[in-house]
Parts: sequence; structure tokens; C-alpha cells
Amino acid sequence: MAGGVLSDERLIDWAIDEVHKVIGGDAVVQVEPLLELEDKYYGYADLVCGEHVFDLKSGGIPPLPGYKAQLAGYALAHMENTFRDFVWCHELYIDSQYHRYYKITLGEARELVLGILDSHLDENSEPVSCTYCKWCKHTLTCKALTKDFDEDDMKDYDLTNAEDLAEALHVAKRWKIWAEAVEKEAKKQLQEGNDIDGWKLQTRKGRESIDIGMAHKELYSRMGSDKFLACCSMNLTKLRKIWGEFYENEELPVEEFITRSRDSVAMVEDK
Repeated sequence: MAGGVLSDERLIDWAIDEVHKVIGGDAVVQVEPLLELEDKYYGYADLVCGEHVFDLKSGGIPPLPGYKAQLAGYALAHMENTFRDFVWCHELYIDSQYHRYYKITLGEARELVLGILDSHLDENSEPVSCTYCKWCKHTLTCKALTKDFDEDDMKDYDLTNAEDLAEALHVAKRWKIWAEAVEKEAKKQLQEGNDIDGWKLQTRKGRESIDIGMAHKELYSRMGSDKFLACCSMNLTKLRKIWGEFYENEELPVEEFITRSRDSVAMVEDK
């Protein structure tokens, strides 16, 4: 069963219900409005209504402060443009169905957002690592990520040089193995009830499934073939295997209708 579409729709329905609880069903909303502080920054919140700013998030729930800096940026621009003293910020984590919300005043938003901008523009400021580092284009050279690495491992690599790049790649692979081991041990410690400052376990809902034969038996006659098949996906590997078992000398008749997505490229060690 291709449950992804149905699952996504249900998650969006949950988010709609959460918004409805806050603003009601008759409120006038702005969907993805441009929120801009002139000559400083701009962004697009998912939904704005009066004193409420909503942003949908997927994946895990980050520890506090979460996405407060991002929503404070939206909130500051919205307050400046609508002459408000405060707004409510809402982070809607649809995968976990978790609603985090908080009130932020104009003064608080100015202090947080303008402080970040001032630090970013300060030539003497030092970078600080955080959970958003993976989105940054400077991860290869950022001192905040490399300051605690062994000096022998972290020499000044010229990553435009093939030999340096090859050597750096081996170092990176070693650190990746170590990092995965650290994460595994931390998860084990948390599961045993030990506290790790700044980290916690989060339970995600298990993936839903249903026996295709049972679904076919109960629904096919009521839904009809078009609607029922629109909810299903085909395992082509299993189809070819079963076809070959029963029709050994015959080519699969639907091969000409099978499409293939673009090939992906993986990097593997050349031993």
C-alpha cells in the first residue's frame, strides 16, 4: 500500500485542526505572506492571522529554543508592519503532532533578531555551532565545527587539490564512524534512564500498514478498481520474481510500460 499520501493528508489535517482551535473557522488568514524588515531581511511564514504566526515543521522536535529565532524574525516584521506590541508564535510539528507556542513581545523580538543580525555582520565575531549547521554552506571550513578536532587530523586541507581532498575524505569517514558511535551510546544511555544535558528521547508514531488481501476483500467491491488501485503501489522486484516462477520462459508483458527514475550516484571506496 502506498500509505504516504494518505498519511501526509492526515498530518496536514491535524495542523489545520490546531490552527482552527486557535483562530476559529471564520478568521481571515494570510498564506505564506512576505514578512520583511526593510533593508535587513525577509521571509515567508506559512500562515499569519492577526496576532498569530504559524509555521509548519517536519521531522523531529528540536529542544528549546527550537525555531524561536526564525519565528521571531517573522514576528518582528509582522509587528512592525501592523503596529502590534506582541504576537503568538506557533511551531506545528506535523510528524509528531506537537504544537509548541509562545508569546513574544516587540521588544523581545527586536533584541533577539537584531542581536543575531549584528553578530552576523560583526567581522570580529566567532561562529558558534548549533543544530542548523548542516544547512550552512561553510561547514567544510567553519572553526566552530573543527576547533575540537585533533590537530593532526585537521591540518589546512586544500579541498581543490585531489590529494588533499582524498586524505580529508578518509579523516571525515573516521569521524563519521566515531560520531555514529557517540550517538548510539547516547541513545542507549537515555533509554536506560540517564540524563544527558540538552537531549531527550522522542517517540515517533509507527508506520501504518494493512494486509493487501484483506483490504481488497473489504473495499474493492465498494470503491471500484480505479479508486482502489490509486491507493496501491507495485513492488516490481517481487512482480518479476513471481512472474518468473510461474511463467519461466515468458518475458513480463508489461516491461515496456515500466519507467525508471534518474540514476543516483553514490561514492564508494576504491580498494
